[in-house]
Amino acid sequence: MNEEIFDKYILTDPKNPTYKDLTPLFSDQVAFKVAVDSMVEKLSPLDKRVTKIVCPTGDTTFASALAYRLGLGVIILNPYDGLIASGEYFKEGDSVLIVGSAICGGSLYFSMYSIIQDMGAKVLGFAFLIEKVAHRGRYKLLDSVSTELPLGIVTVVKYGVTVGNFVRFDCSAHGLGIREFRVLSVKEDEIGVKWLDGPVPCEKLFPKTRIIQVSFDKKDWCKYRP
Repeated sequence: MNEEIFDKYILTDPKNPTYKDLTPLFSDQVAFKVAVDSMVEKLSPLDKRVTKIVCPTGDTTFASALAYRLGLGVIILNPYDGLIASGEYFKEGDSVLIVGSAICGGSLYFSMYSIIQDMGAKVLGFAFLIEKVAHRGRYKLLDSVSTELPLGIVTVVKYGVTVGNFVRFDCSAHGLGIREFRVLSVKEDEIGVKWLDGPVPCEKLFPKTRIIQVSFDKKDWCKYRP
């Protein structure tokens, strides 16, 4: 049910497939509630450790909704200036969750992480509605941060496939059911998967199949949305 709502209310620009329009989701009461509830569910029960929620300027919607649900306040940070209004919004020992609508390359959120850590607070993790997988923001953030992230990087809806992902094919047309492969290469619309000794374009392996799910760890599978 949630997948159908996200497919309906998160729109893709045909001329720019990486751009996701959230305006329809924000304007629909049911769809917006589903989005917020999904983020809260992903964070439970570790959310009890969070004392502050922080978001970038211009992207306050989900941070505000999550803060309300968790009984917390929101600090709006401008990472380009490196400032809030002052450092007084953080106390020593504060545990922070950084929230945004979408993660792409991750550099914006790494800047926020660095500023918050420098102010003496601890970043527990990041939460986003959308993850644009092809930009590898998850890996870039995890490679860049210098402390443990107990909450990790929580995302609800993933778009795209990148190297290192695992993909599931519906191979029913070949009588093989569902098959799983590791992605070794991505070139435009051609996805190369591990087959014997190297990457083979999935279209050549199973020309009548389609990717139905994608995962980072073979545990958390998400519907594939190209």
